[in-house]
Amino acid sequence: MTGACFGFRPVSELSFEYLRGGPGEPLEIREHDGNGADPGGALVAEWTPVPGRRSWGRLYAEDGRYRLWVEGAGTFHVDPRVPSVELPAGREPAVRREERLWGIPALLCFLERGDLPLHAAAVEVDGEALLLAAPGFAGKTTLAAAFDAAGHRVLSEDVSCIRVSTPPAVVPGPAMLRVRRDMAGRLPLPGARELAVGDDRIHFALDPDRRGDCSPLPLRALVFLRRGEGGLTLERVPAADALPDLWALAFRLPTAADGERCFRSIAGLADGIRVWNLSRELRLDGLDDVVGIIASDA
Repeated sequence: MTGACFGFRPVSELSFEYLRGGPGEPLEIREHDGNGADPGGALVAEWTPVPGRRSWGRLYAEDGRYRLWVEGAGTFHVDPRVPSVELPAGREPAVRREERLWGIPALLCFLERGDLPLHAAAVEVDGEALLLAAPGFAGKTTLAAAFDAAGHRVLSEDVSCIRVSTPPAVVPGPAMLRVRRDMAGRLPLPGARELAVGDDRIHFALDPDRRGDCSPLPLRALVFLRRGEGGLTLERVPAADALPDLWALAFRLPTAADGERCFRSIAGLADGIRVWNLSRELRLDGLDDVVGIIASDA
């Protein structure tokens, strides 16, 4: 399938499941067999394993290039300046490898482009983007799936690409949803196609007729998802008060320059959109109410 993701158009002999329509900046993607030149470099980030949820990963950097090693998946070579990504050959099913491609490797490429990576799902409401922000395993994907079931376009399920412009905008990411197994059969996903079943998630490609293209959408609001008891509440958050949470959810490299870049980006973001706290119980029978209050009020 031809198309784009995060504003990139793959230039590759490989096939992809999660692209959207429209043009994009060329992104060279090819396989390597492990015998090519190793970028080497210093360790800049590490993700420790969480059984059934997250693999062990390490990110190395040297001279503007990166090497991402993922346990069981192999090594991804990334040069954001080209931009290009080399994928490990034959280590994982193609769908799982593509999902990893649109994670950290693509993130490093759009970070180089000047965009802000934020740990948040994104959905479209009335032609504008709305962010659902929270750490991992806080219900972002389930809520994004509920928006899909309600007829709204899902722009990203986990990491969003924010263009910190005036006004801020969201560049749509991969057209996928990785839904918890206990939720997948209880949430109708119109036109979605099941591609794989994992230990805890079912992996869906979204309906091609509902994906849209990768054109940036104006960002109207951001909602921090909080777990609460005793009802559903939505409250505005002053821009200054939003900064600590945005800082925690934004990806940044461990350098002073990138820390400054990240802070400028989140400060501009908080100042340019509406920010909300949403407190809710994590109950399936309350999802329609959550979607409704966010879509109408946020």
